[in-house]
Amino acid sequence: MWETIPFALDFKVFLFNYTNPDEIQKGAIPIVKEVGPYYFEEWKEKVEIEDNEESDTINYKKRDTFYFKKALSAPGLTGEEEIVLPHIFMISMATIVAREKPAMLNMLGKAFNGIFDNPENIFMRVKPLDLMFRGLNIDCAKTEFAPKAVCTAIKKEAADRLIFEPNNQYKFSLFGMRNGTVDKHVVTVLRGIKNVMDVGKVVAIDGKTEQSVWRDTCNTLEGTDGTVFPPFLTEFDKLESFAGDLCRTFKPWYQKKTSYQGIKTNRYIANIGDLANDPVLQCYCEAPDKCPRKGLMDLTKCMGAPMYVSMPHYWDSDPELLKEVKGLNPDVDQHEIVIDFEPITGTPMVAKQRVQFSMQLIQTDKMEIFKDLPNTMAPLFWIEEGLALNKTFVKMLKHQLFIPKRIVGVVRWLLVAGGSLGALACLVFHFKDNIMRFAVSADSPSKVKPENVENKETAVTDQNMEPPKIEM
Repeated sequence: MWETIPFALDFKVFLFNYTNPDEIQKGAIPIVKEVGPYYFEEWKEKVEIEDNEESDTINYKKRDTFYFKKALSAPGLTGEEEIVLPHIFMISMATIVAREKPAMLNMLGKAFNGIFDNPENIFMRVKPLDLMFRGLNIDCAKTEFAPKAVCTAIKKEAADRLIFEPNNQYKFSLFGMRNGTVDKHVVTVLRGIKNVMDVGKVVAIDGKTEQSVWRDTCNTLEGTDGTVFPPFLTEFDKLESFAGDLCRTFKPWYQKKTSYQGIKTNRYIANIGDLANDPVLQCYCEAPDKCPRKGLMDLTKCMGAPMYVSMPHYWDSDPELLKEVKGLNPDVDQHEIVIDFEPITGTPMVAKQRVQFSMQLIQTDKMEIFKDLPNTMAPLFWIEEGLALNKTFVKMLKHQLFIPKRIVGVVRWLLVAGGSLGALACLVFHFKDNIMRFAVSADSPSKVKPENVENKETAVTDQNMEPPKIEM
């Protein structure tokens, strides 16, 4: 099951449709409407597995495969409807150039005119399935200097995130490059044969025992790979899970006792954290005084794109974020990260991992279509990767663990009772002679001294007693 999960995970995608793009282009607050979920089955497997006996480790690569299920998506959604979103690729390029080479923004504006056919604004009108998997077109067939130079840079920097087609046509999508392909990264985890409490712990990625993404201790690899956890969990144990897609470790904490289909579980929850005010998390920031607001984390160095991750609808985040966009409704039941573990085996019975991705609508006078933007954080989409162990595997867990455990419990007390009775019987047998002598002596009549008898006889025939009178 660790190697190939024998059932599909739920993979739900919620997109934010922007209802006032023309007003946003002039500086207005964005108004969004959530569209979704678009439901996909996600099949996970580990491939190219190598066992290392001496170090008690396993090397592997990941492969995820997605299948769209229209019937399980929100009513009426086919993936072919049109929605309006900020143009992810244009904003990514403009943001990176503005941060690293602001003098190149003028040339980037000219390149956009060639690549994206003179765009009037920073929004795109797309079909969800194109955006998520099939890909959106980037026309790099132009021969002018600016478009050609930018396309050359794109091909160099984003080669592993784009689909290249004939005639210099590129395509980008949110998840298309992950679908059915083997991830390039080699993950090394401990097998837990020598120490079961180390099972699944990530010790290296691509042969390196540390990352080179963040600062200081945030580059340390901590936690399991998220597919297996150590057994015998208690509410005092600290869990750690390394999320490779986000280049960081999450540390869920115990919330309460729960149950799932009659099996007792422990619930753990997690969040992004407050990077600015938590000294442990500040190394995820460029500098301690350059951290994003509470609930946000800048993934530029991890993903190569200026994306911000948060909880969906900015749940458990800076309240000011909700003032910068209308149409969001944070709800703890819908937007929290939740995992229910069976504590003996460490098996996740129910898991809902939810994260949202946003981008900043940067404002710059050096590009016409960016000069009046509101410079606010714009939510793009959020995903929920869910697991609920089905009846087959719940039944297997009950029959292979809990029923034998109950039988062992009953047999244990029967053995205790039988052992106690046996010990008592042995004691009785060993001391039977003493017990019999004690019993006989206890039942024997008391001996009477002769003088006592004489005294009693004297008392009965006392001379002083008058005989009874008898009337004739």
